[in-house]
Amino acid sequence: MKDKEKMLGVRKYDNAFSADKEEPGITLVLENGEDLKTAIKKAQQLSAELQSVLECIKHFDPEFRMK
Repeated sequence: MKDKEKMLGVRKYDNAFSADKEEPGITLVLENGEDLKTAIKKAQQLSAELQSVLECIKHFDPEFRMK
């Protein structure tokens, strides 16, 4: 694997069984899962705030006065 590549998620590659032999499997574990959950929650919050602001802009009623 290249230095800059990163693995994300948890994936289990099960053992392959045959009549005569068993081949080992691999389990990958995401170590910084809490950081990912935090980032997702932050993105969801920002998305909700943005939606609210866009609604305000959509319904904006400009008021003008003579100078």
